[in-house]
Amino acid sequence: MSIAVIILNYNGQQWLEACLSAAQTATQMLSTPVEIVVADNASQDNSLAYLQEHWPWVRVLAFEKNYGFAEGYNRAIASVPAEWVVMLNTDAVLSPNWLTTLLAFAEHHPHAAILGGKLLLGGKSGSQRILQAVGSRLTDAGTAFEVGWGQPDVGQFSEPHITASIPAAALLIRRATFLRLGGFDADYFAYLEDVDLCWRAWLTGDEVWCVPTAEATHHFGGTAGGRASPFRIQWMQRNRYANMLKHLAWPTFVSGILTSIIYDAYRVLEFSLTGQWAALRALAVGTWAAFRALPKLWAARQNIQANRQRSDAELRAKGLLVSAYTAFQEYRRLAPAGPDG
Repeated sequence: MSIAVIILNYNGQQWLEACLSAAQTATQMLSTPVEIVVADNASQDNSLAYLQEHWPWVRVLAFEKNYGFAEGYNRAIASVPAEWVVMLNTDAVLSPNWLTTLLAFAEHHPHAAILGGKLLLGGKSGSQRILQAVGSRLTDAGTAFEVGWGQPDVGQFSEPHITASIPAAALLIRRATFLRLGGFDADYFAYLEDVDLCWRAWLTGDEVWCVPTAEATHHFGGTAGGRASPFRIQWMQRNRYANMLKHLAWPTFVSGILTSIIYDAYRVLEFSLTGQWAALRALAVGTWAAFRALPKLWAARQNIQANRQRSDAELRAKGLLVSAYTAFQEYRRLAPAGPDG
């Protein structure tokens, strides 16, 4: 068995020490050698010099430009042969048992192609542990909302369970599955690329699992800005519409679109009344980007729907897909601090 931990970095030098130290500890728990790789998206901070000085044994893939999250990982995984690949954000820290726990689970669950654990929010004051996610649910709006977000961790999520998607902040995937699925959609420059990947995995017969005893801590928004950033609003809007068109059966798609139109009208009103002009512009740019991408999205839909093995009804029965209305209710509950957009 071969394993690679790939950390995609863009101007994340401040996070690298904690991230790499924890990854090193987690890999040392295994008898199998693990390669740790930092794929750098043309960082303009001191990342490369820092790695050369303090982590000279770590393999560095220095890209000539910022390819974004999706294409950055596609290029990195293509150049790192391994049976299993860990995707790890620079602002995420693995617990020592994270990797051993997930690999042991996967050994007895051959259909588990994508796995993750309990993700805790970093940077919170006090001794109370706060959850970011123990998996997520897909929505007819093309997004996914994270199960457990913002709740105190008091052991309420302790058993392994199937889940719709795993945040790519800390994710383990069979490399063969990643390549068979075509990797990330490179047009998802940022956000929802992990949701898209996991959605395709479910539709083609694979399973996604959350094993809560494998823990990681994530400084949510530490590398790309928080929920209200225009950058995030733009790409969440573009990519959620892409997810809807690519993955949903037509009846579900129509329902999701109608609810989304109402929701977008609400957000236009909200941003206008509160003077959030940058957010309003980002919403418009993201919507227009989705329309411009319709020919490519249509071609992707044809391929995905031709090869799907699970229906929307089956995903609903498994508790993996919920209505757009439920998603927007969750969005309002979490505002202004939650992860949805």
